[in-house]
Amino acid sequence: MRALAPCLLAIALLAGCAEELPRRGAADKPPELIPASRFFANRESNYGYRLSPDGTKLGWIASHQNRSTIFFRSLDARLPTILDTHSSRSIFGFRWAQDSRHVLYVQDRDGDENFRVYLADTEAPTDKPVDLTPWPNSRSGIHRVIRTDPTHIVIASNRRDRSIFDLYRVSLTTREASLIAENPGDVTQWMTDQDGMPRARLRRSGTGHGLEVLRAGAWRAIRTLGDEEFQVELLGVTPDDRGLWVLSGDDRDRRALLRVDLETGEDTVVHSDPRVDVEWARVSERTRSPLVVSVNPDYPRETVFDAELAAALAPLKRRGPANLWILSLDDAERRMTVQAGTDKGYESYLVERGGGEPLLLGRSPSMAFADALASVEPVAFKSRDGLELHGYLTRPAGFTAPGPLVLVVHGGHWGRDYWLYDPEVQCLANRGYAVLQVNYRGSTGYGRRFMESAIGEYAGKMHDDLVDAVGWAVKRGVADPKRVAIFGGSYGGYAALVGMTFTPDVFTCGVSVVGISNLVTLFETIPPYWKLTYAPRFLKYIGDPYTPEGRKALEARSPLFKVDRVKGPILLIHGTKDSRVNVRESEQMAKALLEAGKDARLVLLDDEGHLNSYGNFRNAVRKYGEVELFLARCLGGRQMRE
Repeated sequence: MRALAPCLLAIALLAGCAEELPRRGAADKPPELIPASRFFANRESNYGYRLSPDGTKLGWIASHQNRSTIFFRSLDARLPTILDTHSSRSIFGFRWAQDSRHVLYVQDRDGDENFRVYLADTEAPTDKPVDLTPWPNSRSGIHRVIRTDPTHIVIASNRRDRSIFDLYRVSLTTREASLIAENPGDVTQWMTDQDGMPRARLRRSGTGHGLEVLRAGAWRAIRTLGDEEFQVELLGVTPDDRGLWVLSGDDRDRRALLRVDLETGEDTVVHSDPRVDVEWARVSERTRSPLVVSVNPDYPRETVFDAELAAALAPLKRRGPANLWILSLDDAERRMTVQAGTDKGYESYLVERGGGEPLLLGRSPSMAFADALASVEPVAFKSRDGLELHGYLTRPAGFTAPGPLVLVVHGGHWGRDYWLYDPEVQCLANRGYAVLQVNYRGSTGYGRRFMESAIGEYAGKMHDDLVDAVGWAVKRGVADPKRVAIFGGSYGGYAALVGMTFTPDVFTCGVSVVGISNLVTLFETIPPYWKLTYAPRFLKYIGDPYTPEGRKALEARSPLFKVDRVKGPILLIHGTKDSRVNVRESEQMAKALLEAGKDARLVLLDDEGHLNSYGNFRNAVRKYGEVELFLARCLGGRQMRE
């Protein structure tokens, strides 16, 4: 168990030799207070624009009756039509069916993540959508819209066995579902071709993964991938039908775009970056060749392989760094919808090859008050053991340094923070806080060695990185060491509780959203469909709760058993339908804190689960209202009652 004194001494010494960052905005007035509802429940929200396959219609997600749903119109029309989903729950994405008339989307009930696939008719928008997967206690998703068959789609579902996913070919006319690929019990990923036929799969075996391809009606192994290959993505078949496009870090430290030979399993690197992983890649459905790849070393950077496409996208980068996402293309791949995002918001465009300037379709509501938002700065520093860490610092105009700091910890832990518009970060900055995000060891995006440096380091070196981030902010004159909060969700919620229990003198207060309080009870309630994915990762990175020694080690790193050390107030927020981190994690922590006489508040959302994208605006506003009042009380920031 680590002593707390070295952490405090390190921060004190850093403060004594402060090396200040430029005091951005210090001479400016604080920005106008923006209601939380404008960040998280804005009725002007619009995003996710998608072209129909025939290129004649446009659909997108926008707000209607206190939730998000699907809007659509013909390209030559001005006014949209709203799709009635006959549900009070929000929708966050959709796909056009190949017939360019119907749309497909997934939706759960009260955040339980038992998603079902629905089919809606744009020519009968008030009709009740059809549930294509009326299978109780199961989780389904859209695997492929079949390019060559507009009457069928491929759905992945765990209806047969809740721990694994099979593939079904589902008729959009008769609703019949035919099993086309049965999971033998160890397949973690399927890949189908444009005809909707299975072509490749990943199977988990021992500590690795086997890549298999379907040839002449039989599955044949062509390659074994390492244990860290849970980030592999099978993207498609090459134009000559003799290879696969794959995102993988096998046999190298960083993930790259590869061409894998179907006969030999040998790979050829198509694109890689010496600093970070390839984040995503898009392969053309028409030519079956890569179109674009993206990396995120600090600011986002895309490499476009198609010269004509590069010329069409170039105007979206004129004003500086931007995240570009190709959201959809028509079948001819002449027209596409593209989202261009910065740290202040995003804009959606209709882009046409050789078609002149991109046509603006919509802006995020944040663009209306972008002048009141703070700039997000990439930062880097060394951890106490010499590991280079990257992150982002957001300081509002009028921020008087050193001032209050909120350390926002991303979830996962297999995830990372990016340079983009984050409404949570901007809302905190608008309340007068500097916000620091750090991609601590174990975060994705920085290669295998960086990720594996987190093995066995829950409440250890992973948390040291967070404490070092605070020390860095104090050293540079940004943070007042007496006014630092730690805030996060999921793993970030666990990190917040670790901060308040293991290092109580570093953090003034903490906010845990759907956080873990006991690593042992986490294992007891994980979803069955994590058997092949997250469960093996948990065993590798966290430890084994199924042995007496392992259980003892996990409890030693669990905040639940350290409540006597807590000095500052803690806010816990949890959805009662959470299928990933059971609500018991927050309930047992709140009970222990209150019984120990600590300052704690538990907020339960009865119709929500684990995801941060709330099913209705009411819960989003309630959550951030609670956070705003809590932080104002412990850090002295600004607040607004709506």
